Amino acid sequence: MRLLIWLIIGLAVVVWLKRLLARVAHQEQHGGAGQAGAPRQRQSEAMVQCAHCRVHFPASEALAGADGALFCSAEHRQLARQ
Repeated sequence: MRLLIWLIIGLAVVVWLKRLLARVAHQEQHGGAGQAGAPRQRQSEAMVQCAHCRVHFPASEALAGADGALFCSAEHRQLARQ
């Protein structure tokens, strides 16, 4: 009976180690850090402030006005011209 318990424990350890090694190999292959299945974090992006409403938003979404001011939407850019 003891031998059977030790065999079951040994098998569980072997299965656990195989899964752990497979997870580490998968992370190295795909360049991921942290836990497997965790969503990748995006690179941070500079935030700018709309010259009209003062709301902060990503710089990649900014619309520049004639004077170089940044706006969050075409409507706010149009309102600033008036």
